[in-house]
Amino acid sequence: MKNSLPLVASLGVCLALVGGTVSAQTPEELACAKTRAEVRADCVKFLQTHEWHDGVGYVLKEKAAVPEGVPTRAQITAERDKFLAANTWNDAKSMWVPVSGKPRDVMGQPLECSKTRPEVQKDCVAFMKTHRWDEGTSRYVSIK
Repeated sequence: MKNSLPLVASLGVCLALVGGTVSAQTPEELACAKTRAEVRADCVKFLQTHEWHDGVGYVLKEKAAVPEGVPTRAQITAERDKFLAANTWNDAKSMWVPVSGKPRDVMGQPLECSKTRPEVQKDCVAFMKTHRWDEGTSRYVSIK
């Protein structure tokens, strides 16, 4: 009995060392696909064609040409509006379903990116004080 405690402890240490070396990552697994120089070159190339705008993120510079085959923002917005006019989200099915009847009107006011986040939140709170969601018509109606 006196000899079993050191024996068990030494077996535990051996198993921990073997398990640790087996589960450790090798340097090849940690290596990136690109070198630091390639990542820097990609970053410099990106910053030559893009600039930062608050509220929007990185956008193409005025002088930068759009690569061939890339749709414009207006084309993407038109495709989105066309899809939203023809489809609606069904919570029961958790999927988009076609609208029965005439297409919905999704051409609202364009989003303003010039407002700060507190200004947008203030507008939202003011709107919610004067409007409520009507399930029957699927739109906001003013509170009377």
